[in-house]
Amino acid sequence: MDQRQVAANQKRRRAHPGVPEGGGARPDPAEHARASFIDGMGSVGEFWGIARAMGRIWAILYLSQDPMTMDDLVVAAGITKGHASTNLRALLRLGLVTKSWRPGDRKEYYSPQADLWEFARSILRERQQQEFDQALASTLKALAVLEADRARIPVDEYRFLKQRLEALEDFHGTIDRAVAALLALEDLRHAVLRLGPDRGARRR
Repeated sequence: MDQRQVAANQKRRRAHPGVPEGGGARPDPAEHARASFIDGMGSVGEFWGIARAMGRIWAILYLSQDPMTMDDLVVAAGITKGHASTNLRALLRLGLVTKSWRPGDRKEYYSPQADLWEFARSILRERQQQEFDQALASTLKALAVLEADRARIPVDEYRFLKQRLEALEDFHGTIDRAVAALLALEDLRHAVLRLGPDRGARRR
């Protein structure tokens, strides 16, 4: 290969760094990593009790170096503007996304809750208020119904149902108390962190 060919190849590689020598395109590794994480967070979001689109939007924002507008998110997530608006409102309500503005720009810019402990705390608090409390309430209601009609239920069946429902009540109660304790510890951690600078100032 003569010097002119070498120079031409070097120039082509500088202009198209993601294209191999054979000319076939290969995926950009950074974008491939982003896409993998975003798809995964859609499924993880469903596990945490949030919509798949909410998980994807949060993931897109989390891996973005700059705040994004709704139009940016519509393109990145491949969803409609109405769908993006609905899911952003839900994310804002949960504290998983924040909104900001720029001088002279009427657009709203969105950023993720990047503190992962705060992320988990927000979702756990929401789940505790909804699913955990609802599960406990439904079990207590079933026990009340069972007791009210006890005389009409065969003894063996009554004992079986009561044992199973009370075990479920204990389980839901334990989970609820564990989540409440975790949230209380996080609240305490935040309070200590807020007090930290003041204590340091007083010592000086």
